[in-house]
Amino acid sequence: MIAHRRRLILFAHRGASTRAPENTLAAFDRAVRDGAGAIECDVQICAGGQPVILHDATVDRTTNGRGAVARMTLEQLRRLDAGAWFDRRFRGEPVPTLEETLEFARGRCLLNLELKSGGGARAGGTRARDSALACAVAAAMRRVGDHGPILLSSFSPATLAAARAALPRARLALLLSRSLRGLHTVHRRLRLHAVHPHLRLADPRRFATARREGLRIHVWTVNDPALIARLVALGADGLMTDDPALFRGPPPARATFPGAGRVGPTG
Repeated sequence: MIAHRRRLILFAHRGASTRAPENTLAAFDRAVRDGAGAIECDVQICAGGQPVILHDATVDRTTNGRGAVARMTLEQLRRLDAGAWFDRRFRGEPVPTLEETLEFARGRCLLNLELKSGGGARAGGTRARDSALACAVAAAMRRVGDHGPILLSSFSPATLAAARAALPRARLALLLSRSLRGLHTVHRRLRLHAVHPHLRLADPRRFATARREGLRIHVWTVNDPALIARLVALGADGLMTDDPALFRGPPPARATFPGAGRVGPTG
């Protein structure tokens, strides 16, 4: 059992992705059962503009199909097997839609949706893809209605800007893998809620930079429980892991940020 002086939000990276096929409802269910207070998953749009849960720009790695997500219809995607590649026990597991994922998470956990605009609509340039993805996410949230707390993240400030335009009240998080350079400018423009630095960026100087901006800090990807004391001491608010079961202990914090209720699509 791991004792925490301060509660961390435990994010399951693509669900419990070491114990079930990533970015599937099976992985999300396993994550919640293993104690995750939040689920991180990847959202992009298919040829028809519907948002689906997939990490890669193609379906090749995580399904029995081949081809670009952006060129496949939702019907084609739903016919694919997204589980057998991982283990035959998961044969027949479908590619989830965003709406199914929102409904699954309601009352169970926070959702961190990483926006993957690079795999989005083929029409137009990057700005058009960003806007199409953000609008599709907003529409899905409206259709589901009473969804739970949501955090929208991306490595791209432009993608987050599109999310801010489509969802003025959304909580946004900037993913960082190399440095925190430019964080102040992005935060001033987009009103970020959090920053998501890679584990290699976890040091006092960088954390102090994020703290000065008033941002929450969620670190990825942490698969070693021995690191938790260091992250707590640095001031991390959450960690992302491929295996939430490694961090079994007191019940994890669930959506502890202020006003963690429904994030409306307008406002």
